[in-house]
Amino acid sequence: MTEITLRIGEEVFQIKKELLCEYSDYFRAMFSGYYVESDKQEINIDMLDPYAMKIILKYMEMGNILLSEYPLTIIDQIAVTADFLQIRDLTKQIQHVLDIQLSESNWLDTMTIAQKASYTELEQLSAAYGLYNFNSMETRSISTIHILIWYLSHPYLDSQDELQIFKFGLLWLYRNLQVKDNVLLILACLDMKRVTNKTLLDIRDFSNNYSCGSLFLEIISCLLNITSKGLDISESSLCEHKEEICEKFTERVWCEALSIVKDSRPRLLKYVPVVPTQKNILDEKNMLHVLQNFVCTLNEDRQFEKLLEVADKEFMDWKVAAWGPTKLVVLCGFRLRFGSGIEFMQDVMVYDTLRNQLEKISAQLPQKRFPGVTIVGDLLYILGGLCENGFITNTTIVYNLRERKYISKAKLPEIHECPVVCTHHNRVYIAGGRHVYCYIAGTDVWKPILDVHNYNKLEFMKSYNGYIYCMAYGDQTLYRFKPGIEKALQSVTSLTNMSTAICVISNNSLMVFTKTDDGKYTVEEHNDRFPDEQLIVHPVELKNEKIYDPAGSCSLVMSLPPLCKELSQYHRHALSRDSLDVVSPPGFDSD
Repeated sequence: MTEITLRIGEEVFQIKKELLCEYSDYFRAMFSGYYVESDKQEINIDMLDPYAMKIILKYMEMGNILLSEYPLTIIDQIAVTADFLQIRDLTKQIQHVLDIQLSESNWLDTMTIAQKASYTELEQLSAAYGLYNFNSMETRSISTIHILIWYLSHPYLDSQDELQIFKFGLLWLYRNLQVKDNVLLILACLDMKRVTNKTLLDIRDFSNNYSCGSLFLEIISCLLNITSKGLDISESSLCEHKEEICEKFTERVWCEALSIVKDSRPRLLKYVPVVPTQKNILDEKNMLHVLQNFVCTLNEDRQFEKLLEVADKEFMDWKVAAWGPTKLVVLCGFRLRFGSGIEFMQDVMVYDTLRNQLEKISAQLPQKRFPGVTIVGDLLYILGGLCENGFITNTTIVYNLRERKYISKAKLPEIHECPVVCTHHNRVYIAGGRHVYCYIAGTDVWKPILDVHNYNKLEFMKSYNGYIYCMAYGDQTLYRFKPGIEKALQSVTSLTNMSTAICVISNNSLMVFTKTDDGKYTVEEHNDRFPDEQLIVHPVELKNEKIYDPAGSCSLVMSLPPLCKELSQYHRHALSRDSLDVVSPPGFDSD
């Protein structure tokens, strides 16, 4: 074998030519005989990191590498070097490791590494992780004001309201001692079409605790002048009331408000309803009718599309729950085995919408039918239901989806065959026959918060816009309550038909699937922003199938977000005007 010398910067390495050609397309092409370097015994490459090259040469000699041993700063250099040398197997391994290690503390660094190494899909997955986990993100995760503005103004940031976004931005400025000079940059991150009169009042009240400056407060008052008339914040409404605003404030206030509104970017993130269905099909071999189980999505044309087949045929009593905005968890259920009795599903299946991957986790969960199921963070709550011998249980099982282990918690205060549960503001709620209870994790107790003994058994609960919405069995009334504040259910509206499932969808509406007396399905939409409007009713077509309402329902994001790296004109101009020459990660436009 021929040994050559590699000079990387000031470092010199001795390595066999055949080994380089085995792993690297770059070296294989170099030594193929068509380049002047093919006969050289010493190769100089100045632009690569010597330490990263040392690790890669060791990888070539040993045939493997444990990337988890290295910090992201080193993996960054390994990725750049592997990409330059076209080491395809190592490149795939790096992308896989970075993908599975994505977290709130490293998603931005991973995104930067992916951009530098041309890992296009990983760059999008990293951005998606940060954008779709905004509700749990900490301000310290954002390193510069440039990244903060990109993040908060991104059209696919997952936030139910603009107040939450403003609070995040203002807290970041406060902790970085930049409030007075840059608070308007945060205001300009908001989608002004979603900013209401109440949003502005809440922003003003929250900003009173900080020194935001007179111009900011006058612009808020200017916008309140528009919304108090019942108008939406828009270019046209500002222009129509220009004379009044300039007289009441100043022309500078009007111009600044107009610039902010003009460059406001709309939020475009879409949540898609996810609904379990069942279909009877004829098994031609045995000439028997068997059940097929699917999870379907509802598209914009109000048509169902199959997302995946959940389990083997004849499976019953399974459950679904959303794990974050992009993962569907399927669990529990059973099927009858002729001659061997009941076979329970004790595994957990996780479907990732962004990666289009279905993973089966051998969880060895307790054998359950009809439990209540919900998720808080990474914790899967499995509440009550029937055990393997058919008895109703009052157990609380908590399974950690990331660590893959489960523990038992406080027993339920009431027992129900098929309890109704939901997650609201990171707490678990369950409906009993007498009360709705909230689980207090710190003290491991179930606390009664609402009396429901005068109603039929609740069959749905869903968190939406600060309330928990619910419906009672055999009742077409949509109810709601605000946990910790209201002590009784409040009637919201009446449905046209009987409900079968509830989802929260992308236009910030509550979607209720209903069934007519002749067996046809419809969806009825309720929007809190327009509570007095009649429910919008749409027919939907479900051929030879039925909605399997015992399994539950949820909403998920189905696609990766575009990166949208370029900032708005207002932000670019303001950053340039204020001489905020910040260091941006590769690929971000700060000019």
